[in-house]
Order: sequence, then structure tokens, then C-alpha cells
Amino acid sequence: MRPINLLPIDFPEVHEETPKYFYTNVVKPLIPTFIRIMGEGITLDKVKVEELGGVIDSVLEEVKTTLAKNSIIIEFQKQEFPKKFKKYKTEVESSMRDLSFYLKKYDPKNATHRTYLVNEYLITMNYLEDIREEWSVKDLKAYASYREDPSLNKIVDKNPPADIRDFAMTRLAQNKMNIWNKVRTDKVKAVKFEDLVPPFNPGSSTQKTALFEYLKIEPINFSKDTGNASWDRDAIEQLLVITTDEQLLEVLQAFVDYSFSAIIKQNFLEGFESNAIDGTTYSNLKLFGTKTFRPTANNINFLQLPSTGSIYAKPLKQCLVAPPGYLTWAIDLSALEDRIIANLSGDENKLAVFTEGLDGHSLSATYYFPDRVKALIGEFTDNKEASIKLKALVDSGNKVAKSVRQDGKPVTFGLSYGAFPKKVANTIKCSLKEAEAIFNAYHNEMYPQITQMRDKALQVAKQKGYLHLGLGCRIYSDDIDKDSRTLFNSLSQFWSVITLLALDALYEKIDNEDMGELVKPNATIYDAIYGIVKADAESIKWLNDTIVPLMTTQIFKGEIISNEASLDIGPNWSDVVELPNNATIQQIQEVIDEI
Repeated sequence: MRPINLLPIDFPEVHEETPKYFYTNVVKPLIPTFIRIMGEGITLDKVKVEELGGVIDSVLEEVKTTLAKNSIIIEFQKQEFPKKFKKYKTEVESSMRDLSFYLKKYDPKNATHRTYLVNEYLITMNYLEDIREEWSVKDLKAYASYREDPSLNKIVDKNPPADIRDFAMTRLAQNKMNIWNKVRTDKVKAVKFEDLVPPFNPGSSTQKTALFEYLKIEPINFSKDTGNASWDRDAIEQLLVITTDEQLLEVLQAFVDYSFSAIIKQNFLEGFESNAIDGTTYSNLKLFGTKTFRPTANNINFLQLPSTGSIYAKPLKQCLVAPPGYLTWAIDLSALEDRIIANLSGDENKLAVFTEGLDGHSLSATYYFPDRVKALIGEFTDNKEASIKLKALVDSGNKVAKSVRQDGKPVTFGLSYGAFPKKVANTIKCSLKEAEAIFNAYHNEMYPQITQMRDKALQVAKQKGYLHLGLGCRIYSDDIDKDSRTLFNSLSQFWSVITLLALDALYEKIDNEDMGELVKPNATIYDAIYGIVKADAESIKWLNDTIVPLMTTQIFKGEIISNEASLDIGPNWSDVVELPNNATIQQIQEVIDEI
């Protein structure tokens, strides 16, 4: 039996299968499916691949320019200079020398000693016109005879007066010391800002950590090895969502673009070169490789494909094309995690976002900022109705309404990831008392049943040592409090398995209906499946009519919110057109003609 036929199931908390059930009925049947899709290569456009290399160079240059002009980075760099200058000055001055280093015993055979001694004596006697660059023994004898000076005669006899000798040797040592130390003193005086504070390096974890400490931004993630703050791309992207300051947004986006530059170069460009065979590239997949039971990949990890908003999304996806006579296709489940949470929790407001078409961010604003919303629409007691009125103002172009709605976005993101009032206060720059009110509104008024579901799930996990996700799949933990975020996220993220079940069922239909040369899946990325299809309306209609019902298979018995998905087709992964569900041959042909 195909794994998809196990659905719909009772809610995981109601009925729990054994882990053996999950392996036997889900994991094991999906292994051939994964092997099969790994054998279906993805065609590359060599010209676009070469162009992608140029995009990387231009992006890196833009990142460099952006950071150099950003006011936050400029101020951070300025406050770094005094610390670096102090350190630099200390290092340079540590190599300076004192008088004792150069003070030596007089050596009558040493021409430098002799010359310095004679010249210093001549200066004291005001015989300035007789000073020479070097005094040989012969010249000194002749000069001493000429001057008939007892002191000069003693110098000739290698027995100079002690006071003259010591004074001269001290002056010689001072001169050498001054020459040596002046080089270092001048070096300190001449050092410039850019000498000590080079351009900010977005690839340096040390610099990024120092920047966020300077900005007093609390860490989101921590290194498993060291326990220190970890500002990897995942953490930066989370911060990007909850940030409202434009200058900080600019910095964070530059960090993300820089990070993707390395990924695009190493994972994709180098991967295309090393893994491509006759213009076709391949990827290795690992079934249920993550903690939340999503697949992982290597040797071109398409799971690292940049999101639509990324500067790299289009130029990279344009490299992935259909071979002659075919079109690429993709199908993606819409808001899968939110739909799962709505069904599992039964939360009234979360359900209403789907059943009543409410705008989630407008709804959130009515709970977070009731006074600001009242100032726009008047007194209200029904948050749903208030959210509809607020959204209408937003759509009409009301700037104040847009601001209220926008300000709630980072709050919702942070709270959904387990943020506490202090974090909320830091995020939107409000008082702790206001943040506590927002925190309570989110958990106790807006989404109370989600909070109850979370608390109940973690309580059960503490009792059992694991959390049942569905179909017998369990996620174990020996520290529930530490792993609470991962455990809760798993309740929804696990269900991207529906994508794999749909892929498996699609292969069965392809084989049974002899569509193997017309429809070929070639990649799966979390909640999406990609492939190629023969560029004719009949083949595309078969695919559209087949894959959409599979992707939207009912998961839970009694679920209220159904999954939604639609098929996109195009010449490459970027330039695609969405097909209506159940599109007619004529509609599909019109799309093909447009492409």
C-alpha cells in the first residue's frame, strides 16, 4: 500500500502508532522513491550559469558599498577605532628602546666612537668648523698636534678624559635611541583610521558578534559547540523579519546577500561544475535528515535555494531549465505549517484566517495595539471585524494604518518562535509593561488554543520523553525545556511529509498510466516538488489534474482547513506561470503559447 493511502489519520494526540509502523509504512516505501528522483537530473543553461558568476561579483561589490555607507556600520567602526588604536600604540611602543640598550663602553678602535667623541668635544670648545664625518687616527693625531690641546692628545693616547668620554657615549646612545624610537613614534602619529579599521567583513563571525553586542541585540541562536552567540544566516534571516529600523534592515540584508554569495558559489556554481554530466546536474538526498523529519541534501543542496525575495533567486533559478520539447513544473503547498497548526489546535482566530479570509497581520495589530487601531476605526469589541476595517484602510493607502499593521509583524514572528516580553520590548522599542501586555494578548487572547496545544504537547513530552508527530513518528528529547522550540515546530514541519507521499503516489500513477516519458519529477524541496513535462496541453493537463489532488490529500480526520496548491509551468524554475486547478486544455494551451 502506498503511504499516502494511510491518510487521513486521527489527530496525533488522539491516536499514536508505534515507531515500527512509521518505518514499515512510510520510511521504507519512500526509499525507492528517493532513489528514483535522485536519478532524474536537472538540465542546466550554461550561458545562465556563466552569468550567475558575474552576479556574484556584482552582489559582493554592492554589499561592500552598502556596508561602507551604512550609518550603523560607520558608527560601529568609529567606536572600534579608539580600542584598536590603543592596542596598536601599545604594540608599537613595546618595541621602543631605552638608553641602556645603546649605552656602550668606549672603544678607541671603533671609528664611530672616536668620531663622535672628538666631534662632541669640538662642539663644547666651539670649534664647529673643524667637525668631520669621520676622524681617522692619523687625522686626529695631526689635528691634536695642530691644536696643542691636552684633551685631544689624551684621546689620541686612547685615554680620553672620563667626563668627556661619558658625555659623548651618552649622546651617541641617545642619538641612536632617538632614531630608533622616532620611526615608531612617527608610525603611531601617521596611522590612519582605515589602517586600523578595515572595511567591515560580513563573513567574520567575530565582527558580526561584536556588532550585535554594540547594538545590544540579544542572540537568537547559540553554537552547540561553544554555547556562544551564533549569527549564522538562519539567525540573521529571523532578525530580518522582526526588524523595523531601515538602516539595520539594510545591514541584515547585506549579510544575507553575502552569505548566499558563498552558498551560490560553493554549493551551486562549483556543484554544477563537478556534478554535471552532459549538461545535467544531480543532487543527493537524505530521507528525514533533519530533527523535524524534513529531507536534507548534499552535492548540490537544492534545499539551500534562495527564497523569492533574494537577489539570487531569479538568476539561479534561470540556470535550471527544461530540455528541448519540455517545460519545467513546480507545485508548492500554500502556508502548510499555518494550516497544520490551525487544524491541530482548533484555534478560532487561526482558523478564521483561512475560513473567513482574515488578514493575519491586521488581526494581530488589533490585539497588540488596540489604542492605535481605535484611533483609526473607533471603538471596537470584535477583533475580527476591527481587523477587516483596518485592512481596508491599509488597502486604501492609509499610511498610519500601514504602519500599525507593519509594526505587528516582527512581534508575531518573535512570539511564534518563543520570544518573551523582554525580547518584544527590545524589538519594537516599547516598555516592558507594554511588551508584557502584548505577550499576554498573543498567548491568552489572540491564539489561546495554540498556546494550550503547545503547553500540553510539551507536558506530554516531559512525561514520555518524546513527542508523537503522526503516523508513528516520534521526536525524542532528554531536555524538553531546551528543545521546546524544536519540538513544537516539529508538530507542523513534520507534515511536509505530505509532499513526499504525493511524490511517491505520483510515480505510481506515472508508471500505471505509461506517462514516464511525458512527466518526470526531478527535485523536492520541503513543501514543493519540481520536474519537467512534455510541452503539450494534454500532458500538462494530466499532470495538473493528478498532482494537485495528491498534494492536497486530507491529512486529518475532521480537519477544518484543507491544503491548497497550484501548478506552475515555464521554461525554467524562475519564469513560470500559475495554472488554475482543473484548467481546461484551452486554458493550458493559452499559457503554453504565452510562454
